[in-house]
Amino acid sequence: MDGGEQAEDKRKRQAAQAVTAARGSGGGNRGMIAGVAIVVVLAVVVGIGLWLQNRNKPSALPVAIPVAAAGVQYPVAAQGDAIVTGSPQAPATIDIYEDFLCPVCGQFEKLYHQRLVQAAADGKAKVVYHPVAILDESSVPPGYSTLAAGANYCATQAGIFPRFHDSLFAAQPPEGGQGWTSAQLQQLGRSLGAGDTFAGCVQAGAKQRVAAATTNAGNYIRGLRPDHRFGTPSVVVNGAIIDISDEGWLDRALSATQR
Repeated sequence: MDGGEQAEDKRKRQAAQAVTAARGSGGGNRGMIAGVAIVVVLAVVVGIGLWLQNRNKPSALPVAIPVAAAGVQYPVAAQGDAIVTGSPQAPATIDIYEDFLCPVCGQFEKLYHQRLVQAAADGKAKVVYHPVAILDESSVPPGYSTLAAGANYCATQAGIFPRFHDSLFAAQPPEGGQGWTSAQLQQLGRSLGAGDTFAGCVQAGAKQRVAAATTNAGNYIRGLRPDHRFGTPSVVVNGAIIDISDEGWLDRALSATQR
């Protein structure tokens, strides 16, 4: 029995005790007063129970994941557990490690997404996305980070990665709240033109693959800089970890390609 069920059971016992006490009190007026008291106690118990049940209840998500608008076109290819966008011969390589539940990753996408995809489309940068899962315990039910990361592998295979990726960040669930379901991810894929193969891929899941990719990502980042704690988003430009709190990092990365 969890905490909520224990609290509810305790409230029921208290209400039952109040009823028993009233029945044994005797007397007309006393009985009437006791009856009123019982009604008041029961109302308070029920009200508190409903409040406790709903105070931490996550906001309901829409029935379907809204589809993000189409953006610029750029090449996309799977390379192991990485999703490579842009030209392999581009002068700059930008690696992005993202968790689809990570709020800071959502802010990162809002700030830099348009410039990154434009750089990939123009051949100025090879932008490599690494879906990882470090916030699996922060969704209701747990596991959304892994589910979303695995679905993006499927989206890459189905040829719908750009808008699938963009849709998940544009309609990102809140950390600690309800995540999108497998069925909703499959429906998003169908809305983008993917077929049954994509749906089957999402249904199969990629728990082990995502777990291995997350471990490998952490080892790689720590190997670049042992004092750096792996988190998301992490950004690496041409093999060097970038401090994304410095807003000029992308300007420097792209300007270096023009020399």
